[in-house]
Amino acid sequence: MATGTGDGDGEASGKGGDGKLASAVSSSSSTVSTSSSAAAAAVSEASSSASLPSLPSLSAAGALAASFAHVATLRPLSAAPSAAAVAAGDSLRGLVVARPASVALHDLSTLEATSTSDAADAAAAAGSVKCAAHLHGGAAAVTGHQDGRLRLWRVSSRSPARLLLVAALPTVADRLHRFPVPSNHVTVRRHHRRLWIEHADTVSGVAASADGRLLFSVSWDKTLKVWALPSLRCLQSLPAHDDAVNAVAVAPDGTVYTGSADKRVRVWAPRPANDKAAHRARGKKHQPAYHLVATLSRHTAAVNALAVGCGGRALYSGGNDRSVVVWEREDSASHMVAIGALRGHRKAVLAIAWAAGGLVVSGSADQTVRAWRRAADGRGYACVAVIEGHGAAVRSVAAAPAPAPQKRPRGDGGADEEEWRVCSASFDGEVRVWSLRVASGL
Repeated sequence: MATGTGDGDGEASGKGGDGKLASAVSSSSSTVSTSSSAAAAAVSEASSSASLPSLPSLSAAGALAASFAHVATLRPLSAAPSAAAVAAGDSLRGLVVARPASVALHDLSTLEATSTSDAADAAAAAGSVKCAAHLHGGAAAVTGHQDGRLRLWRVSSRSPARLLLVAALPTVADRLHRFPVPSNHVTVRRHHRRLWIEHADTVSGVAASADGRLLFSVSWDKTLKVWALPSLRCLQSLPAHDDAVNAVAVAPDGTVYTGSADKRVRVWAPRPANDKAAHRARGKKHQPAYHLVATLSRHTAAVNALAVGCGGRALYSGGNDRSVVVWEREDSASHMVAIGALRGHRKAVLAIAWAAGGLVVSGSADQTVRAWRRAADGRGYACVAVIEGHGAAVRSVAAAPAPAPQKRPRGDGGADEEEWRVCSASFDGEVRVWSLRVASGL
């Protein structure tokens, strides 16, 4: 398997580094427990790794006129706090809030839950929820769990207020189909074998392709798996990294990015149609066969979060080094080049989200959410808000343009304002929704 090397300094192995809106915004892993199959490195609030001195800061000197307001707080139904995961995107009616006791879709306009899982289905999805993603079409979501399973949820056609548990991946049918063949069994640790379609550890990130045909999952078992929708079959399992994989993101063209505790970001793409290895991997189903095309090395500590922006031309990665590295597509330099870093968080960056209009949102173990606005030339970013209010580390964020009208004229005759809804989920069990307004013109 050919491997390209991205723009960066030396790589070193290491150990390091867990919402609500509708595109596949994966949440980053930040659990402090480890497992025998992978040292799923915990991103603790005490993270004190040095930030990246070799990358220039992209924060603009000037500041935009901006304001934010707390709109609502969604607390867990049970008395005991339970960490939540949020995901959002293009659909304003597809805010996903996932907790161990419930999974719900919310309308961003009203913030009301439009569809909620039954108690029985929630019990079937036992185990801590680590990540969530909204699936193409707006009426479905997927969650990743500590037990190594993915769970697919869909709005009931008979009762739209109900969110049904459709399947747990891998499905029973897929397992039965693979089980009789010895070559489908792989050794995950000494004296312990599993089917290659199963994750052997916590599912730490999920993301869906733009066309809704493929689902991607990563795990602390160091693998990336590719699933077909709607057949729900596992198509491919790739040994992705040398340590726990904490995040996955998908570009509109199908390129997949994974971030790991080994400090690296890796780039995956389908093999060309005329590639013989691709034909063998696709078999008779003519499914895409992914392979490694580049390794990006700039972080000095575990990578916990990824987000794709600008239609796939930009990538944002956050880690224990307290920085958000900004990458831009450059085919002559092994796919991506690091152009700089966004700095300001005092502890590890655990989550990143991108929203249309050039907004980047990052959540951190320092209990804050930072909002960055991208300049029109793409070479500068302004930190327009530092949002405080959570009582624990922010483990998941999501953002989307606010319901129309997106631009609001200011009463004092100044520049128009653009508005976003920013959602943040914390280890304190709360999901908070914020209204962020920024003056147009950067």
